[in-house]
Amino acid sequence: MWMCRLRAAVGVVFVIAATLSVLPACNKKKNTRDKDPDTTPPAGAPNTGGGVGPPPEPGMPSPPGPGPHLTYNRASAQESMSNLKQIGLAFHNYHDSTGSLPHAIADSTGKPGLSWRVTILPQIGQANLYKSFKLNEPWNSEHNKQLVTRMPTIYAPPRVSTNGYTYYRSFTGEGAIMPPPTQKAQPGQPFRGLKLFAILDGTSNTFMLAEAAEPVIWTKPEELPFAPGKPPRLGGAVFAEGFHAVFCDGAVRFLRRGIDARNLSNAIQTNDGQIVEID
Repeated sequence: MWMCRLRAAVGVVFVIAATLSVLPACNKKKNTRDKDPDTTPPAGAPNTGGGVGPPPEPGMPSPPGPGPHLTYNRASAQESMSNLKQIGLAFHNYHDSTGSLPHAIADSTGKPGLSWRVTILPQIGQANLYKSFKLNEPWNSEHNKQLVTRMPTIYAPPRVSTNGYTYYRSFTGEGAIMPPPTQKAQPGQPFRGLKLFAILDGTSNTFMLAEAAEPVIWTKPEELPFAPGKPPRLGGAVFAEGFHAVFCDGAVRFLRRGIDARNLSNAIQTNDGQIVEID
């Protein structure tokens, strides 16, 4: 008799298992953060994912497709850091020779016409390219737009063709490293930038520039808009895991996704007096 009861119990188990196998899963979600904590920022973190990219500029090359463009490994990280270290060094060399950090170049109307990336061309060994620009004309003048495709490779991710677009962008806005100009500049001359000693939060705690989520034409004076507490989107386009940032002391660090908006905002501001807690 016990054998009959055992067979009946086994039969019931098989029936239950078969029934469960065909039922849809209810209220079960994959916990992606447990598996890969770097792919899902915590609640409240700024959006650092790569987007669809900017629309094409009229008469300009098409922007690169959405990232990420590189796989994060030792080689790609070192090459990216090398590019950014050279840019950081160019900022300091420019400061040494002029007494202030680089800024945009004024066009004939007195407005920013060319980006800081054009301003520092002599400091990155591109003096001849610098001389090829009509500095008193905007970036999209008939003459200057022909130079977009001659972007130095230092402004692009390693071994990636971006058609004259760059992800290396600085910050503009209240308290940022490259605020909107408040003083006039002569046409064809750079606006006066910040002095290093004016960065009261410390150069080792303040962003100079970073890998943005969306690119911009390298000659265009369009930086990442910033307001305290509202940092722009960074990373996700060059590397999925995060972004490189150049600090105002010239150091380059890779920052993984998940930095909260407060700390990111504190790192962008030059003199808010807030502690920057970035690991």
